[in-house]
Amino acid sequence: MPFAPVPSGPVVGLFSVRTARSAVKLGFGVLRAYSILRRFQPDVLIGTGGYTSAGVAFAEWLRRGRIIIHEQNSIPGRTNLLLAKLARKICVTFEDSVQYFPRDRTVVTGLPVRRDIQAGMDRTAARRLFGLDAERFKVLIFGGSQGARRLNEVVLECVPSLVKAGLQVLHQTGQKNYGDVIARRPDVNGYVVRPYIDEMAAAYSVADLVVSRSGASTIAEITVSGLPCILIPYPYAHAAHQSKNAEVLARAGAAQVVEERDLTGPVLAGIILRLAGDSARLRAMAEASKNLGRPDAAERIVEVVKEVSGKL
Repeated sequence: MPFAPVPSGPVVGLFSVRTARSAVKLGFGVLRAYSILRRFQPDVLIGTGGYTSAGVAFAEWLRRGRIIIHEQNSIPGRTNLLLAKLARKICVTFEDSVQYFPRDRTVVTGLPVRRDIQAGMDRTAARRLFGLDAERFKVLIFGGSQGARRLNEVVLECVPSLVKAGLQVLHQTGQKNYGDVIARRPDVNGYVVRPYIDEMAAAYSVADLVVSRSGASTIAEITVSGLPCILIPYPYAHAAHQSKNAEVLARAGAAQVVEERDLTGPVLAGIILRLAGDSARLRAMAEASKNLGRPDAAERIVEVVKEVSGKL
């Protein structure tokens, strides 16, 4: 796909030097984007939030173009709250987000998930890919694509208890934390460590329970896969949006939420073991998770694009 870079920068404090520099970048970004858009002549522009989308969307508004925004998280970011004033339609992942936008222009679409994850993978093939046993309960643990140091530390504390109880753990550490985890890895059978899992469709297919952060993309994948989960929100996310994302699943009965400040090895091991031993609750959580999933999110967004573009 053709790619054109556009200058942008974050807002870090209202009167900081970095914010002043970002304002200058934004100005240049609007000019650059305007020039690109004039040549490209889009029927519709879709902004997905974050400061990188602000200048491009504003340039298209100056061109009197059609703008759609998509808000992934339950609590909208600052950029999307601003761009909503310029947008013809606002797509959101969660029902909870509708209250922050004009209702007559807001559509709950969900967040698109890759087709391979939606399709899943044969469980036997997935198990063999990771070297896991067929009969043992399997826990998938990851802290997002970059990993999460605190979660890694807690996993190292609780793995011996989990393996002793007959469970298996598939743990994605993140590239930068992998060496530290391997150096401290307990010598037990049933603990598989990866710096990064490219085969997430296989990982979800093999899992009986997921332990993860609660970013919007992760939640979309978990729910489309219909998996029960333990969610540990990233405590420094803007406006605590990961905690709000996790609350959506907790209210539906699809997840148990643990705040990072309360997280220890024994706490996590206790929750996992209780869930692993309660098949009825796990089935109910999985069903609730599946009911929240929106496998047709991409198609819903396409319909909004068609409507706004007038090309039904």
